[in-house]
This record gives sequence, structure tokens and C-alpha cells, in this order.
Amino acid sequence: MGQNEEIFKHIELFVGSIGVILSLFFGLFLLINRRQQPKANIFLAVYLLAFSLRIGKSLFFNYFPIDPVIRNIFLGVLLAIGPSLWLYSSLLRNGKPASLGKTYVWHYIPMLLFMCFCWWIPNDGSAIAMGWYFFLLIHITTYTLYTILYLLYTPIPATDRASDIQKWLLFFCITTLVVVLFIGLLAAGIIPYYMGMAFLFSIVIICFAVWALKNPFLFRLTAEKYANSSLDQKESKGHMQRIALLMKEDQLFLNPELSLAMLSENIGISSKKLSQVINQAEGVNYSQYITSLRVSEAQRRLRSEEFKHYKIAAIAYDSGFNSISSFNTAFKKITKQTAVAYRQSKDT
Repeated sequence: MGQNEEIFKHIELFVGSIGVILSLFFGLFLLINRRQQPKANIFLAVYLLAFSLRIGKSLFFNYFPIDPVIRNIFLGVLLAIGPSLWLYSSLLRNGKPASLGKTYVWHYIPMLLFMCFCWWIPNDGSAIAMGWYFFLLIHITTYTLYTILYLLYTPIPATDRASDIQKWLLFFCITTLVVVLFIGLLAAGIIPYYMGMAFLFSIVIICFAVWALKNPFLFRLTAEKYANSSLDQKESKGHMQRIALLMKEDQLFLNPELSLAMLSENIGISSKKLSQVINQAEGVNYSQYITSLRVSEAQRRLRSEEFKHYKIAAIAYDSGFNSISSFNTAFKKITKQTAVAYRQSKDT
């Protein structure tokens, strides 16, 4: 029986350590490569490092005694999680914090204060100590709920990239809430299995890793490549609004001969500046932007009773494509199904 318990403890340690190791590795990787990464990733790195240190402490404390002051220091890093989640989310969505001020440091003042007074904060299982612990969890929960509300009630651009970012951030926030809830239930004694926290964290980090592998654009440098450009965000937004209006009212994308040069002449800016405007606003290049509009138009026609008897080839050409093969490739890439299957699904 003793040998079985020993084996089980080794398995516990191994499984529980997976999330901590992955989180530490990815967080350090993002910090080391911060010059080649979007600014948002710096706060993602802080989030991952803070959580991994906290869970790592729990793993270690399960096997070895730790001084209460040291435990408090590791508890204090929890106060970095909420601010980092908010700053990461708002920066990834907008390229800048959406609100709560323009400076980042003040969000971390509670953590710094907690660290400074960790010698006087009790960590002995008393009511006061538990009060401090639940304050830390409430701090994370408040930031996370605020971020979720912001994501749900702030309009996003009607692009695949913006939609993918929205899904990722909501998943990111909800899993954070689940982990915090689990920690709270452990602290309250409702869930008796202490190592369950490390197991859950490992599952969450593995899910994050899978999502990252499927959506690598979330962690790549995008708008920063235009750091030396004279085009500011306000001017860029104005140009993009004019482009969107032209596409909606004049439907320039229906012209299969439309080029970057032709559109830039119509807008009244250089081709290079136009390319930058589309890339910064939509996260795609000119060709991908026009293709997405053409596919959206083809989808509209395939759904419409007016075009029910049109051949798919005719709809493809009328939507701005100059060949059936390019239409089929683009349509399937964006909608994840063929035009025939799409039409049939709308008829059922």
C-alpha cells in the first residue's frame, strides 16, 4: 500500500507540473522575444508567470514546508493576474488599453503593497488570513468580469480576425474564472483535494497551447511593423471608414480587375499607405480583404431567393471572382465548406 501511495504521489507531481512548466516556458519565451512580439504579449507573459509561480508554490508546499512570509510573497503574485488579463485583452483587441487609464504600472500597485507588507500579513489559516486570501481572489474576479463585459458589449469589426480574437479572449477569461472559482472552493474546504488545483491548471494551459497552435496569428507581430510610419490611428480609421463606405455603396470589389493601385487612386492615398490602413484595421492584406468581401457577397446571393436559380459559376463571377477555381478555393477557406454545400444547408 505504501509503495502504491508513493507511485501515486509521483504521478500527482508529474501531472501537476506539466502546466507549471509549460506556463513558465511560454511566459519566459514571450518576455525574451518581446521586441518581436505585440505589446499585448508582455502582459500575457506576466499572467502566465504569475499563475505558474502560484501553482508551483502549491505543488512544492504539498511536499515541503515553506515559511509563511515566503508563502505570502507567492500569494501576492495573484494580484498581477487580473491587471495582466485586462491589459492583455484590451491591447490585443485595440492595440492600446481601452480604458482605466493609459499607464500600466498603477494596476500593479496592490501587488507591490502586498509584497511590502507581507511580513505583517498572517498566513496561519486564521479568519484574517482567509480574508486576505479571498480578497486576492475577488481582485482577480473583478478584473476578469470587467474584461468579459467589455468584450461582450463593445462592438468588434466584422472580420474573421476580430471574431477569432473575440473567441480567444472570452475563452481566456472564462477559463481564468473557472480556475479562480476552483481555488476559492479549495480554500473554503468545499473541494478537499488540494492537488486538484495543479491538475486543473495543467488542463487549462494545455488548452491554451492547443488554441495557440491553431491560431498562431494571435501571438505574432502585426501593426508594429508600421512603427516608423507617419500615419496615426485617427487618420487610419478615417481612411478605413471611407474604404468601407465605398465598398458598401459602390461595391467596388465586384470589379474583378480592381487592384490596390486603382483603389488607392479612388481613395486619394498612396498604395503603400492604403495597404497599411487595411492591414492595421482588418489584420489582413489588401487581397485577403477584397476576397473576404467577395465571398460575403457570394454567400448573400447563395442565401437569396432572387438568385436561387443562378448557377454557382454565375454567382462567383458576379461576386467579383475572375475564375471558378479561385472562387472555390477562397470560399472553402473562409466558410469551411463548398459553395454547393453552403447553398444546400440554407435550403434545408
